[in-house]
Amino acid sequence: MRTSTQILPGIKAIGWLDCQHLPRRVDLTAICGMPLPILTDIHPIPFFDEPTCECKTKKDGAGYEDTATLKFLTDKKLPRSASLGFVVTDVNDNSYLLGSLEKPWPNVECDSSTGIPSGDAAGYSYEIKHVSIKSMVPCMI
Repeated sequence: MRTSTQILPGIKAIGWLDCQHLPRRVDLTAICGMPLPILTDIHPIPFFDEPTCECKTKKDGAGYEDTATLKFLTDKKLPRSASLGFVVTDVNDNSYLLGSLEKPWPNVECDSSTGIPSGDAAGYSYEIKHVSIKSMVPCMI
């Protein structure tokens, strides 16, 4: 019997949350292999174009360090908060948390653009970076 499997990459949903409502040491929960339950409000972020999310791991002394990067375009301005976290859901319904209760919180960069009349989109371009011993923590929403 011949079978075919297709894995679709991509992001289905992005939402923001307040990291002050997360449990302690979510990075250690992820290292143990346990999915983290998110028990706080997740505010959906409408996006357009193709958002990307990637995680790079590098050796850091005796351990490892993850750097997660999330990039997306939206027409909504996000709240300015030092403890802003993000939940990303891919097309396979796997959800990942970028952020934690403890510092360092994700670094949020925003570029505002009015676009040009010939067709460039106006809106906000966000780039979120989170560095931790374990970033992109698998979670249940």
